[in-house]
Amino acid sequence: MQALSAHLAGRARVAAIVAAGAVLALLLLTIGSGAPASAAPTATASRSVTVNIKDFKYKPPTIDINPGDRVVWVNLDKVKHTATKGGSFTTGKIKPGSAVAVRFSAKGTYRYHCTLHEDMFGKIVVG
Repeated sequence: MQALSAHLAGRARVAAIVAAGAVLALLLLTIGSGAPASAAPTATASRSVTVNIKDFKYKPPTIDINPGDRVVWVNLDKVKHTATKGGSFTTGKIKPGSAVAVRFSAKGTYRYHCTLHEDMFGKIVVG
């Protein structure tokens, strides 16, 4: 019973560390993307949209964003993953507990996949 309790406590601790890392990564990405105070008042602020990678799936599998928005992939699995659209973008290998962001400026539909796991697919609609 003690071994099970220690195992569950260890898993909870790992989950908390991963969650804290994801929040920190998103915070750092948000801080680093701020526009200067002298930006034109007619400019619209870009935003970040998070796609979690969990259980070998992109969650949510489809997102709608605006030009200039950024997508942040957070790997919550225990193995590396990618998000890749050949010729358009690639995150490279995202380590467990890490996050990678890509900004999308051109309108269009981007169907992407994980180059390491052939049955993982997602879609970004930039409109």
